Amino acid sequence: MTTKLDFWSLVTSRIFFAIAAVMLTVVGIGVTRSLIRRAEVQKEVTALQQEIRTLEGKNEEFRRFINYYNTPEFREREARLRLGLQKPGEKVVVIPNLSSINSPPAAQAAAEQENKVSNWRLWLEYFWGR
Repeated sequence: MTTKLDFWSLVTSRIFFAIAAVMLTVVGIGVTRSLIRRAEVQKEVTALQQEIRTLEGKNEEFRRFINYYNTPEFREREARLRLGLQKPGEKVVVIPNLSSINSPPAAQAAAEQENKVSNWRLWLEYFWGR
């Protein structure tokens, strides 16, 4: 009976309660840190999954571009636009710039003459505001 009494007095002592409270606090802090870290990791995982989806979409878009660039239609179009090539027997029509067609040659010559002012006159106009 004395062992029961000694055990019961130990359990109900203030020192036991203080030690138990400290241990519960330490365990609680550890669990809380673990939960916070788990939430942070989950947030990172979600962000990385979103980034993966975005990169996979861009990757698919690049695949479509590569597939288009490998088609004969693209090669023909680029050969026509960049290299000026044509198919055998095909006739090419060149359309001149519309702004040069609409203005008469005399007006173009006058406009060019106005732009050809001597350098000393430009400096004079710059300093004296003429």
